[in-house]
Amino acid sequence: MGNSKAKIFIFGKDNICWSIDKDREVIAYFLKKNDLKITNNIFEATHIFCVWYNLLFHPKYLWMQLLRKILHFKIIVVITNDITFCPEKLKALSKYVDIFIAPSKKIYGFLKEKKLRVYKIPFFVDPKIFKPLYFSQEEICKRLNLNWERLENKIVIGSFQRDSLGKDLSQSKWQKNPDLLIEVLENLPKGKFTLLLAGPRRHYIINKCLEKNVDFLFYGNYSYIQNKKDDILSNNLPLEKVNYLYNLTNIYIVTSKSEGGPKSILESALTETLIFSTNVGLASDILHPDLIFDENNVGELIEKIYRFVENFQCFERYIEYNYQKALKEMNENLLKEKYKRVILENS
Repeated sequence: MGNSKAKIFIFGKDNICWSIDKDREVIAYFLKKNDLKITNNIFEATHIFCVWYNLLFHPKYLWMQLLRKILHFKIIVVITNDITFCPEKLKALSKYVDIFIAPSKKIYGFLKEKKLRVYKIPFFVDPKIFKPLYFSQEEICKRLNLNWERLENKIVIGSFQRDSLGKDLSQSKWQKNPDLLIEVLENLPKGKFTLLLAGPRRHYIINKCLEKNVDFLFYGNYSYIQNKKDDILSNNLPLEKVNYLYNLTNIYIVTSKSEGGPKSILESALTETLIFSTNVGLASDILHPDLIFDENNVGELIEKIYRFVENFQCFERYIEYNYQKALKEMNENLLKEKYKRVILENS
């Protein structure tokens, strides 16, 4: 089945400890657990493992296609977003990419239909980091140096995904669809709910909250928002702090139009945080069907939020369902075998 002489060159990094860097660490971790050799010399590589497929379209990396013809290495790419929205990119990739990694059943099925060689491996979220904490919300606020009085007696709705364009922070990322989250909050009773925001590039949604008089609390260095400066290097939080924020949250809401993940679905599930999501990425792989809502039917979501407020216990079985699903998907032994198959079945 295998070839112990495989040497893997991992391609792709952003050097800011952002999503790409974390995904790179995960790939290296599981390859090493299989005793597979990772090389820093592309000229001796048998496999190129591309962390983010979009990198291959950057002009400075076009040499990769030529080098493949000379050195005959195999190219593996991770499909990090919903590539069904980018048929022209998939067509270009299929000409020289040997193996595709799909993070969800939805993308896996789509690539299978295109007769491409594909493996389903979800994004990894570490259950040792993202887990339930048995502290009160007040205690968590103390540990995070957050003003507890701002959240006391409120239903806390969490959102920790970036929503603004890097090249123009006043504009939203259409994929994240933050306007839908604002619409939801506008239709909830004033004084009962607070939107807890964290992470870099939240400029758009914060400005919308101010414009629409939506109550919010931002965890991070707010001066970057006030000065309209990019905070990608300063408000990118340690994962342990993000875990605290999930444990402070009553309801997490994903309103995206297009996603590969998002990882927040796994993070919410593992922290036993109730989550509602549009049917994007791996939502249907992890979440109970009753927690997936139609972006064109905000009333349905608002009705479920009211039900939670009236009787949160009726959602406990959904939270347990999500938790067990996520825990199974994040099983390290299972993931180790999946990465092993990718290399050994293609050597």
